[in-house]
Amino acid sequence: MASFNAMPRIMAAVLIGILFSLVSCVQDGMSQQQAGQAIPETKAAEVPDGLTANLNVTGYSQYIWRGLELSKDSLVIFPSITMGYKGFAVNLWADLDTNFNNPLPLPGRTGEFKIQETDLTVTYANSIQPLKTGFTFGWIFYDTDGFYGRRPTDNQELFLTLAPELPLNPTFSIYSEVQIATAWYFSLGLSHSFRVHKEWSLDVGGQAGYYYSKQEAFSSLHDANLSAGLKIPVSKHMAITPKMHYSFPLNSSAANRIKSLSFNRDHNQFFYGGIVFDYNIP
Repeated sequence: MASFNAMPRIMAAVLIGILFSLVSCVQDGMSQQQAGQAIPETKAAEVPDGLTANLNVTGYSQYIWRGLELSKDSLVIFPSITMGYKGFAVNLWADLDTNFNNPLPLPGRTGEFKIQETDLTVTYANSIQPLKTGFTFGWIFYDTDGFYGRRPTDNQELFLTLAPELPLNPTFSIYSEVQIATAWYFSLGLSHSFRVHKEWSLDVGGQAGYYYSKQEAFSSLHDANLSAGLKIPVSKHMAITPKMHYSFPLNSSAANRIKSLSFNRDHNQFFYGGIVFDYNIP
C-alpha cells in the first residue's frame, strides 16, 4: 500500500492523465470544426457539465513564500494542475528547483535539479448571495524535502478565503497549521485589471500578511507583495503572462525573521519575476 507521503505524486499522475484526455477531446473537436466535419453528438467526446480543468506552468527567478526566500541563484519552475467539479476542486502544485541550494545542506541535497516541494490542495468554493461574498474553504498538505535539515518535511493547513463583490476585488484569507505547530497566517489582498490592447490586460495586485506563531513567540505584521502582469491570450483556452513581484517586510521584527529564514540569509526584500503559461478547459 502506498504511503501517505507518496499520495501527492500518485494523485498528480492520475490528474495529469485526466487533463490530457480532456485536452485531447477539445482538440479533436476543434480539428473537426476546422475541417468542416460534423462533430458526432456523443457525450463521450464532450467535457461533462460542471467539470473544469486548469494546467499552469510558471518559471520564476526566485521562490518567495510569505516573504521568505526559498531558493537561491536558480530558476524555479512551478507546474500546477487543478480539476474542479461544481465547486469542489483538487490541485497539485510542485516546486522544481533547477539548482537547489539549501542553507543548511544535507548530504547530496545541494546544487542539483530536484522536486523540492509537492502540495496537495482540496477546496470547496461557493458564495453567500445575500452578502454577495464568495468563499473558499480548503485543506493543504505540504510535502517538502525539508528546507532546513532540522525541520519536519510535512505540514498541513486549513484555510478560509472570503471575497466580497467590492471595488479592487478584496480577499481575506486565514490559514491555520494543524500538524507541526500552532501558527496562523492572515492575508489581505487587492487586485485590479486594466484592458490595454484588444483582449490583453494589465493585472496589478497587492497582498499584506500577519503571522502568529506560538512556538516562535512571534505575533506581528509580516510581509507584503506587490505584483504586475501582462496577460496575453493566445487562444480561447490559453494565455501567457510575463509577471514581476516585489516582496518586502512590514516592520523590523518581520525583517529579522525573513532574513534569518531565507536561503540567502542577507536580504529581506526581493524583486523577482518570470512568465506564466495558463491553459483552461473549458
